[in-house]
Amino acid sequence: MMVNPLTGRRSPRSRLVAIALIAAAAVVLSTATVLGLRWAAAPHKAAASTGDGLGFTRLDRPAPSLHLPPLRGHGDITLAGLAGRPIVMNFWASTCHVCTKETPALASVARQLHGKVRFLGVDSADSRGPAAAFVSRYQVPYPIAFDPTASAAARYGVPALPVTFFLSPSGTTILGENVGALTPASLRAILHKLYGLS
Repeated sequence: MMVNPLTGRRSPRSRLVAIALIAAAAVVLSTATVLGLRWAAAPHKAAASTGDGLGFTRLDRPAPSLHLPPLRGHGDITLAGLAGRPIVMNFWASTCHVCTKETPALASVARQLHGKVRFLGVDSADSRGPAAAFVSRYQVPYPIAFDPTASAAARYGVPALPVTFFLSPSGTTILGENVGALTPASLRAILHKLYGLS
């Protein structure tokens, strides 16, 4: 902190830095609060695994539309553009510690299924550079949509990251939701339960 030695007061620059840090913290907290409130207000069925809200929940509700730019490249990513096969949509961020354990599992299963399921990552409340480095580090083989303001995460009622939605082949219905990290085994079990894939 820059302090004037004669007056003992902060310099204008240190005040600006402090204001910027407070504003950034307010944005993060307000985004987390909005996401948490929307998730709490959304209808949920009882979780099929633990009693703490983590794990898989079977659902049957309309999927909100999705129209986002890709993390890399041009054009837009939409659910209609992915339709034709079951869709697994994973909300994550490079700042999410749990995502560093889950992403390799998703990438591995996606490669093994050879296109039987369409995977989509949605990078939420993140910066493009760190997110692109994350995707490269874990060799993610599926498209990544870029959602820096977490608008799509809010529409889906994402309470925290990671969350994965399992959609119908038309991309219009949410068949299930998994809150928390998936493992290869848990992901394959859900895919078998919902889509009959082994």
